[in-house]
This record gives sequence, structure tokens and C-alpha cells, in this order.
Amino acid sequence: MSLPRANAAPAALVLHDVAPETQARCEALLDALAPWITPRGPMPVTLLVVPRYHGAEALSAYPAFRTWIDRRLLLGDEVVLHGYAHADDRPVTGLSDWIERRVYTLEGEFARLSANEAGQLLASGLHELSACGWQSCGFVAPAWLTSPGTRVALNELGFDWFATRTGLFDLKTGHETAATSLVWSVRAAWRRQLSQIYNQRLLTKLLGPSHQSTPIRLGLHPVDVDWPQAVAFWQQALARVLEQRSGTTKSGLVAWR
Repeated sequence: MSLPRANAAPAALVLHDVAPETQARCEALLDALAPWITPRGPMPVTLLVVPRYHGAEALSAYPAFRTWIDRRLLLGDEVVLHGYAHADDRPVTGLSDWIERRVYTLEGEFARLSANEAGQLLASGLHELSACGWQSCGFVAPAWLTSPGTRVALNELGFDWFATRTGLFDLKTGHETAATSLVWSVRAAWRRQLSQIYNQRLLTKLLGPSHQSTPIRLGLHPVDVDWPQAVAFWQQALARVLEQRSGTTKSGLVAWR
């Protein structure tokens, strides 16, 4: 492995949809990437934890999951709040809304929430993390869809940052860092094919000499482990990234200057 370039922005490995229901897939995916995320090794993992994944019980009811997360934290990983139920059952209100919340994603939980609605879910999510002994200074909405009301609520609740698909927003300074996330969509063959092409091109671009000051985000999902081509891509991508970039958490990306 080559040494990272001294002045290059760091990279973060981000695992979405972390919950008791997805734990087995999460562990399998991290095992496949273990050579690059060894204990206290070159790449920590940001774990996007969902408190009530699709209506499940509170996280405190799952001792095996809590033990696993606690072990990950001891290795240098971080926990970040990722929605509340990760489900979107609200009606759509037009063509663009339908495309965003029924084609792009089926789980845009925070896409249309008011400040009051978002605040209640965010506070509940923080409470459930706290009951497990975990804290989250940042927030990532499911599918990165963060309504204006949600942004207000994040400020009111004292969050440090939130992420969109294309950037990282520091709520303390108001600074937004451009950083488009690599991510696969695997729920149809055509999506997997396009994901392979899109992500290869994006990664090559981000590793080019003109983008050394742009942070890199590798956004994995538990379901990726079911598709060998997705796993192979993440293995190759992580190896390439760590030849040029140092690894950090998502909070570390926000703090980097």
C-alpha cells in the first residue's frame, strides 16, 4: 500500500442502515473489507444507526446488537443517527415528489417533515442512542433527503453537522463541503449495471490530481453484500482510495480543513 498524499483530503467509509435486523449483513460486508479496516487500522467505519428500523423495537431490546456496536466503537468507529424508522409512508404530492420518493428511493423519511415533526423524531432517536450509551453529533437522513424543516430542527437540537448526497454541512460554522458520495443501488439489474459504471467514473475523477482537496465518501449498504460485483467494487475502491488518502470518520471529514 502506498503512503497517502500529505495534502489530500481524507476519506470516510460509511455503512448505512445499521440496525439489529441488518446486523448479519453488516458484519458480513465489514468482514469482506477487513484487510483495510483492521482494528485501529487505516480506515475506521461510520455506522449510520437506525433506532427503530421499519418499526422494530427500541435498540436497547437487542443486547447482541449493542455488544457488537460497543466493540466497533472500541476499534475507533463512530455512531451517527440515521433517521428514526427509515420508512416513508406519507403520500406523494406531485411528479417531482413521486420521482424523488418512489423512484430514487422508497425510504425518504425526512424528505418532507416540518421542523416540529423532524424535531420529535430526532429527539427520540437521540434518546434511544443515549439509552445504549451512544452519542451522535451528526445526522444523515435516509437517502440523504433532508427537508428545510429538518435542517431547522437539527440546529435547534445542537447537532454539529448533517450530510446530503453531494456534501457535508457544518451547522456550527455554516460551511458546506462538496463531497459526492459513492453509492450502489442494487434492487434491479439495470441499477447495478449503472452503479458499476457511475461509481467507477466518479472514483477515478475523485482520485485525479484536480480533486485532491475533495473528501471521498464511500457509502455502503448492508444489501450490497448480496451482490458479488458490489462487494468486489468496494474492495477495489477502498484499496485505491487508501493509496492516496488517509481514513477518517464522517465527523472527521467535516472537521477537516
